[in-house]
Amino acid sequence: MSSAQVSSGSNGPRTIAPTLEELKSFSYDTPNIEAVLEALSQDGFVVLKKVVDVAHVDHLNSFMAKEADALVKNNAKPFNQGVDSNILQGPPLKDPEYLYNDVFFNPFVIQIMNAYLGANPIFNFVTGNNALPRTNGLRQPVHKDITFFHPQCPFFVIANIPLCSFNPSTGSTEFWLGSHASTSGQQQVIATPESRLSNAKLRIGEPICNILPDVVEARRHVRPPIQPSCEKGDIMLRDLRTWHAGMPNESEDYRIMLALGYQAQWYPNHTLRFKAPLSQGNFFMKHGGQPVEVRADLLPDDSDFGKLNDVFEFRRSVARSVARSRL
Repeated sequence: MSSAQVSSGSNGPRTIAPTLEELKSFSYDTPNIEAVLEALSQDGFVVLKKVVDVAHVDHLNSFMAKEADALVKNNAKPFNQGVDSNILQGPPLKDPEYLYNDVFFNPFVIQIMNAYLGANPIFNFVTGNNALPRTNGLRQPVHKDITFFHPQCPFFVIANIPLCSFNPSTGSTEFWLGSHASTSGQQQVIATPESRLSNAKLRIGEPICNILPDVVEARRHVRPPIQPSCEKGDIMLRDLRTWHAGMPNESEDYRIMLALGYQAQWYPNHTLRFKAPLSQGNFFMKHGGQPVEVRADLLPDDSDFGKLNDVFEFRRSVARSVARSRL
């Protein structure tokens, strides 16, 4: 049995390096599974090192950088979190040359999702975000991608796949490690009739994404935020409850990372589905032979998947029962 390949700084994220045997078998052995689960449970965040073919990453980045030129020129995307530095930009889905199993159905990611969220997790979310170049000084507020009173246990995880070097100078995301463990909707700003947020449906009296400023400052004294550094081929896993914020990209290039979402089977959201082209239905529905349920709407190939996948809702589609009993 191999030993866990874990490293982290004093306050930095835990990184998990696969052994040669694990890379050959496309699965972690027990020590690394335990290490990843400890990181997700305690930090709400972990970096899986060298689990994607770098050539696949480069191919995707080349396409998406050219696409980004047109999106920015035509002002085709709203800015995230009301800050003019970051846009949603999902991966290309129509052309099979960009559909890689180690990206969309990464066996290491799905192995961990089965352990953290429970058996046969649901893959139902595909998008990405692009930190635009030369956005010095522009940052998002500290927030969660949640606009409702959420469960206080693991129910959804985002896998972020950076398509370039991901570090503070290129606008690596700020993460508040451990913030997921005790966070609740009561710590977020509550929506009023005047509240507005792009790419989100707000309900008066329920949370918007932003964390209350006094709560942020109190957490800063407990454990300040970090900006991780990752390389092409790495994947970051983030519990959806973990606080984070988009940061300035001081470089001359786009900082693009994909975002794939996994939901626990018990969580009652029955409506969230990503949109995919009918011509590529076999790729997605075969799910790379991995133990994951794919929830996707297969639509005509001339559909605008970029815009369609910008619209999503993580909230329960079945009302939560109010009654709870305690022994």
